[in-house]
Amino acid sequence: MTELDATAAHFVEAGVALLIAHPQKILERGLRIEDVVHEADSSTATFFRKFNTKSDFLTTVVEHLSRTPLPADVRDTVRTQMTNSGASIRAAVSALVAHYFPAIVDQKSTTATLLDHVFRGPASAALAGGYRLRDDALLDAFEALFDPEGGAFRRPFTARSFAVTVNALVDGFRIRSQVDPASVSADVMSDAVLAFLGAVVDTSGHHQHLDDVVGDVGGVPVEERPMPRDPRAAIVTAARDEFGKRGYFMTRMDDVADIAGVPRAACKTLFPTKPSVIVAALQSRVDRLRESVADDQLLGLDELTILQNHMLRCAQLAADELEFMDALLVAVAHDTYGEPEGLISIKEKLNLPAIIAPVIARGQDSGVFRTSFGPVDLAAGITNTLLMRCFTRRQNSPQDNATFVGELLLDGLGTH
Repeated sequence: MTELDATAAHFVEAGVALLIAHPQKILERGLRIEDVVHEADSSTATFFRKFNTKSDFLTTVVEHLSRTPLPADVRDTVRTQMTNSGASIRAAVSALVAHYFPAIVDQKSTTATLLDHVFRGPASAALAGGYRLRDDALLDAFEALFDPEGGAFRRPFTARSFAVTVNALVDGFRIRSQVDPASVSADVMSDAVLAFLGAVVDTSGHHQHLDDVVGDVGGVPVEERPMPRDPRAAIVTAARDEFGKRGYFMTRMDDVADIAGVPRAACKTLFPTKPSVIVAALQSRVDRLRESVADDQLLGLDELTILQNHMLRCAQLAADELEFMDALLVAVAHDTYGEPEGLISIKEKLNLPAIIAPVIARGQDSGVFRTSFGPVDLAAGITNTLLMRCFTRRQNSPQDNATFVGELLLDGLGTH
């Protein structure tokens, strides 16, 4: 941003004041130099000693339209208020909103901000940077507010999306206050912020999802919903959504049943455990992998090509069935004593390494692959490395992930 001396700054302040005070006149005849000079109680000669052209002046005015400084020492301010409020988050938030409310709804600063958005345009790096600073200040306030409580965000909210939402809420109140000031008060704003905090922030340590606190609002009671015609498919669909939102361990089959509209007892009959749902969701895809490898062998493809084809299909499966493949990885990798039968079912029915172990064995017999390790261990190593690559490089295409692991494990690191 252009740094100005006192005289130039005075002209710019005069230009901003005219824009704010007389927007319709500016729209009609433009921001005239003579009006700026008059507003600044100066002279045209002095004006042009500071600005070479009117265009230079207008550029500087736009740069200096909205320069509302952020509160200094946000953390200290919030901590002090928490102390004064007896560690009551409600009282502290209400006091903080009341303190900053006059500045938030100030007519001149709000109009300047709106003009700033209009004149700079949506691609303004300066505006984007300003929002990031506001987000950071809000997160500092959050940490100071919830430091004793250890608050965490309920998924799908993150620190950044939380800050963006609260700042958007404040912006909405600012704009509404200019045309309907009677409807916007410090109490209304603090109530809104507190309601949002109550929904999004979890201080229980249960790592809840937002649906845990607002999911029943406006919902249709489960008892009033008819049983789906295909309850098995409905449960699998609901489980996919829950695994994606909550992860494997936080997903509860009772919740899955309720979302699917299937009585809990019926759900337990069809799927006694979470692993049984994973098997149902992935069984047909794994069977197709097995059939594809068998077809490649019938077509006479060599073992190396068969493995490369299989790795690409596995990578595609990981991308297509992201939620269930994530759950599969967690279920197998962790020791879940409560579901031994379910884990046995997973290992038997979704045994991906077993699909290619015979291919590797034939390649070893023909001298294509090394015999340093057994085919089962090699098949497990290839499969696990590929899946880990897919899970940690989700932004990559299945082709890229399969190619990377194939070149690494099948071709080796040598240059020959």
